Amino acid sequence: MNGPRLMTENRFRILLVEDNPGDAFLVKTLLEETGERFEIEHRSDLASAMALLNDVSPDGAFDVVLLDLTLPDSSGVETIRRIRSCANSAPVVVLTGHKDEELAFEALQHGAEDYLTKEFPDGRTIRRSIRYAIERSRAEQALKESEERYRKLVELAPELISVLSGEEIAYINQQGVSILHGSDSSELVGRSFMEMVHPDSREIMGEYIARYAGGYTGRADFVIMCRRGDGENVELEVSAIAFTHEGAPAMLMLAEDVTEKRKIERQLVQTSKLATLGEMAASVAHEMNQPLNVIRMAADTCALQYELEKVQPSFQRERLSLISGQTRRMAEIIRHLQIYSRPDEDDFELFDPMRAVTRAVDMVEHDCRLAGIVVDVVPAAENCQVLGRQVQLEQVLVNMLTNARDAITENGDDAGGIGGLIRLTAMLDADQEVLRIAINDNGGGVPEDAIGLIFHPFFTTKDVGKGTGLGLSVSYGIVEGMGGHIDVRNEGDGACFEIVLPAVHIGENAGNDVDDPDDVPLLPQQERLPETRSRNLRIMVVDDEIDAMEIIAAYLEAQGFSVSAASDGEDALAMAGVVQPDILITDIRMPQMDGNSLVRALRERNPALPVIVMTGHPGDADRPVEDGDDAPVMVMSKPLDLKELLATLDEISEVVAG
Repeated sequence: MNGPRLMTENRFRILLVEDNPGDAFLVKTLLEETGERFEIEHRSDLASAMALLNDVSPDGAFDVVLLDLTLPDSSGVETIRRIRSCANSAPVVVLTGHKDEELAFEALQHGAEDYLTKEFPDGRTIRRSIRYAIERSRAEQALKESEERYRKLVELAPELISVLSGEEIAYINQQGVSILHGSDSSELVGRSFMEMVHPDSREIMGEYIARYAGGYTGRADFVIMCRRGDGENVELEVSAIAFTHEGAPAMLMLAEDVTEKRKIERQLVQTSKLATLGEMAASVAHEMNQPLNVIRMAADTCALQYELEKVQPSFQRERLSLISGQTRRMAEIIRHLQIYSRPDEDDFELFDPMRAVTRAVDMVEHDCRLAGIVVDVVPAAENCQVLGRQVQLEQVLVNMLTNARDAITENGDDAGGIGGLIRLTAMLDADQEVLRIAINDNGGGVPEDAIGLIFHPFFTTKDVGKGTGLGLSVSYGIVEGMGGHIDVRNEGDGACFEIVLPAVHIGENAGNDVDDPDDVPLLPQQERLPETRSRNLRIMVVDDEIDAMEIIAAYLEAQGFSVSAASDGEDALAMAGVVQPDILITDIRMPQMDGNSLVRALRERNPALPVIVMTGHPGDADRPVEDGDDAPVMVMSKPLDLKELLATLDEISEVVAG
């Protein structure tokens, strides 16, 4: 039905439906006396009035209907309903006799805007009633249109919108029905919302329902898990505010289905973790190769005793114990890689954050040492626990430590000769009950224009092809999910990334369930392998893996060589200044001074120095310097074969002796 037409040039168009000619004449006369312009159409029965109102032309549009309820063909409030059913709707002012006021009040309840008794005092009263009816009709129409707009907004909203009166669903929109996998809102209205809440979320949901039912007027944001009609779980991010339903406190709930969002976030976290592992593949291979090298050499020395029929039980026991310890070391590396790389689906739990710090530092420290970067860890003065997943905090710390390492190496030329330094400091703020983990470096800092963008997905300050741009974005999401945040700023000659996490159990003693590896002596110094021949050459063995260095040195001493040993290039160079070696056996990747630099320095003193290079990295097979007949360079891969090493030494010895 069309609504009332707008008045034009202050001219009212009135349909007067009155069967009494005298009353009709009186109304017209009184209106004319007001001095306003009225266009009045008069009909004496309902049928003719309805015919006019059903006319789709402009003649059928009126600003107001003055309606008598005692017509020849209709009487009572039914007359109003029939007038309202016409194509052209207009506000209705009921005309009634002075004894029919009860009927007039009933008419107002059935849609009339106003009523007038037929004891008309003057035209101004009629005019005022007409204006009131028109304005009221317009207000009601505007309210209906507004309600319709908001109803459509609510029904078409992509979120679940529901009104809860206590636990009972008083209203739920169509999207809510869809999210909960219902068939129709009527199926859910009247049911308890708690029936659809997952058992793990019932406590928090019940708490907020009780809070709003008790008159709470604030806003609440929380996450719950619901069980849909098909048995699947759906995760909802809920925002709730106070509402009134049928005069009682209620809760208006807007909830977003974040099930797929969480799935994608978990995939991004997993992608970032695997990308980090990929970047660390060479370091991981080295960490695995070192114990393999020790195991092989320990096994070879045991086998050699059997070949010589000189088996010493104590020596065998110590070697087997060493092998067992190295296998535990490998198993721990593998176990940690498995835990680190698997998808994070465990529930949040309380854990000691310093364990995550220790493991993260262990994963990156080797690469940092090779780059000449010192990693300094300053633990918190007191113990505490945080809520989350330990492996995810490790992931965050590994990302930040590797970023710090990359920043230092990329800005190495600007360091002014100062060595690289990464300092990880854990600080407890007992007043605010938070743990702060700060990672500082001297890598030049973050460009000021990048600080506001650094946590955005796929944003990176690294060169093209280096990094995915996901690490810091994923890290921020992980820390935010643990109830914390990450701050970034420039301090001194580098950047500072600070992780802030809620802390509990501050100052309480944490159980130490980490077993220390057995401290097994590598060699029985009193019982060495018997010398098989005299070899009057001095060998220098250099390896930052102490176990490997000592096994090689002891084996070669048992074979008749004079051996000196060092765990890094600088110590080896200093020792060579005292006693010049005849043959150098060195690892390539070492802290302080790597194998290539050591070879160059010693070759400056003795250009003909023979060199055997040991390496666990495939890329290190490229020889560090040119070799020739007078200065051979041999490359041996780890795990090292001690018999092969001995054969190589004998071959080089012949060259040196010749």
